[in-house]
Amino acid sequence: MASQLVIYSAHVILLVLVWLLAYTEVVPILSYLPECAHNLVYYAPLLAVFFLAIYAAFNVIYGVATFNDCAEAKSELLSEIKEAREELKRKRIIE
Repeated sequence: MASQLVIYSAHVILLVLVWLLAYTEVVPILSYLPECAHNLVYYAPLLAVFFLAIYAAFNVIYGVATFNDCAEAKSELLSEIKEAREELKRKRIIE
Protein backbone atom coordinates (compact mmCIF):
# COMPACT_ATOMS: atom_id res chain seq x y z
CA MET A 1 0.00 0.00 0.00
CA ALA A 2 1.27 3.43 -0.92
CA SER A 3 1.34 6.09 1.73
CA GLN A 4 -0.69 9.26 1.37
CA LEU A 5 2.50 11.21 0.68
CA VAL A 6 3.33 9.01 -2.32
CA ILE A 7 -0.19 9.32 -3.71
CA TYR A 8 -0.24 13.09 -3.19
CA SER A 9 3.23 13.47 -4.73
CA ALA A 10 2.20 11.46 -7.79
CA HIS A 11 -0.79 13.74 -8.35
CA VAL A 12 1.23 16.91 -7.86
CA ILE A 13 4.02 15.73 -10.18
CA LEU A 14 1.47 14.84 -12.85
CA LEU A 15 -0.19 18.24 -12.61
CA VAL A 16 3.16 20.06 -12.69
CA LEU A 17 4.25 18.12 -15.77
CA VAL A 18 0.99 18.87 -17.59
CA TRP A 19 1.33 22.54 -16.65
CA LEU A 20 4.96 22.64 -17.86
CA LEU A 21 4.01 21.03 -21.15
CA ALA A 22 1.24 23.57 -21.65
CA TYR A 23 3.37 26.53 -20.50
CA THR A 24 6.33 25.70 -22.73
CA GLU A 25 3.93 24.81 -25.57
CA VAL A 26 5.50 21.40 -26.13
CA VAL A 27 1.93 20.18 -26.35
CA PRO A 28 -0.15 22.87 -28.09
CA ILE A 29 -2.94 22.97 -25.52
CA LEU A 30 -3.09 26.76 -25.53
CA SER A 31 -3.97 26.86 -29.22
CA TYR A 32 -7.25 25.10 -28.41
CA LEU A 33 -8.12 27.44 -25.55
CA PRO A 34 -9.62 30.91 -25.90
CA GLU A 35 -7.31 33.86 -25.35
CA CYS A 36 -8.73 34.63 -21.89
CA ALA A 37 -7.83 31.14 -20.66
CA HIS A 38 -4.13 31.63 -21.42
CA ASN A 39 -3.71 33.68 -18.25
CA LEU A 40 -5.19 30.84 -16.23
CA VAL A 41 -2.53 28.50 -17.59
CA TYR A 42 0.26 30.98 -17.03
CA TYR A 43 -0.73 31.78 -13.44
CA ALA A 44 -1.93 28.30 -12.44
CA PRO A 45 0.86 27.71 -9.86
CA LEU A 46 0.14 31.01 -8.13
CA LEU A 47 -3.57 30.30 -8.12
CA ALA A 48 -2.92 26.82 -6.70
CA VAL A 49 -0.81 28.22 -3.86
CA PHE A 50 -3.41 30.92 -3.19
CA PHE A 51 -6.31 28.46 -3.00
CA LEU A 52 -4.25 26.05 -0.92
CA ALA A 53 -3.55 28.87 1.55
CA ILE A 54 -7.23 29.73 1.74
CA TYR A 55 -8.09 26.06 2.30
CA ALA A 56 -5.47 25.76 5.06
CA ALA A 57 -6.64 28.95 6.77
CA PHE A 58 -10.27 27.81 6.80
CA ASN A 59 -9.26 24.39 8.10
CA VAL A 60 -7.39 26.00 11.00
CA ILE A 61 -10.29 28.37 11.73
CA TYR A 62 -12.78 25.49 11.63
CA GLY A 63 -10.58 23.36 13.89
CA VAL A 64 -10.27 26.14 16.44
CA ALA A 65 -14.00 26.91 16.29
CA THR A 66 -15.01 23.28 16.84
CA PHE A 67 -12.33 22.46 19.43
CA ASN A 68 -14.02 21.10 22.52
CA ASP A 69 -12.82 21.06 26.10
CA CYS A 70 -12.25 17.72 27.78
CA ALA A 71 -12.99 18.01 31.49
CA GLU A 72 -11.86 14.43 32.17
CA ALA A 73 -8.45 15.03 30.65
CA LYS A 74 -8.10 18.25 32.64
CA SER A 75 -8.82 16.54 35.95
CA GLU A 76 -6.51 13.65 35.06
CA LEU A 77 -3.70 16.07 34.18
CA LEU A 78 -4.18 18.01 37.42
CA SER A 79 -4.03 14.80 39.45
CA GLU A 80 -0.82 13.77 37.66
CA ILE A 81 0.70 17.19 38.41
CA LYS A 82 -0.27 16.80 42.07
CA GLU A 83 1.33 13.33 42.19
CA ALA A 84 4.50 14.64 40.56
CA ARG A 85 4.75 17.50 43.06
CA GLU A 86 4.30 15.11 45.97
CA GLU A 87 7.00 12.82 44.62
CA LEU A 88 9.39 15.73 44.09
CA LYS A 89 8.72 16.91 47.66
CA ARG A 90 9.43 13.39 48.96
CA LYS A 91 12.73 13.38 47.12
CA ARG A 92 13.40 16.89 48.45
CA ILE A 93 13.88 18.37 45.01
CA ILE A 94 11.30 21.08 45.64
CA GLU A 95 10.01 22.58 48.91
